[in-house]
Amino acid sequence: MSSFALTPETSEYSLPAWKRVPTTADVLFSLALPYRPPESSLGAYLWRKRVWFESTFALTMLQPWEKMMLLTLWGTLFVLFMTGFCLYFPYHLAFVAGRTKYYLLGQENPEVSVAESIQRLVMSWRWNETSTRVASLVEL
Repeated sequence: MSSFALTPETSEYSLPAWKRVPTTADVLFSLALPYRPPESSLGAYLWRKRVWFESTFALTMLQPWEKMMLLTLWGTLFVLFMTGFCLYFPYHLAFVAGRTKYYLLGQENPEVSVAESIQRLVMSWRWNETSTRVASLVEL
């Protein structure tokens, strides 16, 4: 008989394994999800979050190697997405601000201030006397 044979006492699903109280390190770094929460409040909180995460994404039904492969793939995709977001998003915000200024004020010239653009906009409303009075007030 081999020394690696599983007995009811050494099985992952045995009564001693079920009764064992895990540590916080077991909750964070173990591939198998512990049955019970740790005694520390931080460990119990992390255990609840891990139970939620694994049950939401059906990781509890995967083998440990499948779980590790899937988490590595998700982590890699997350890092790539966040890198692209952090590198591209500031440029995109500047671009959107320029386009918004163009659509709202009619120009993209950075030397012209928003106040000057609004003054020109009000001055162009000279189709009746009310707009002329408003334009003359803005000029003051």
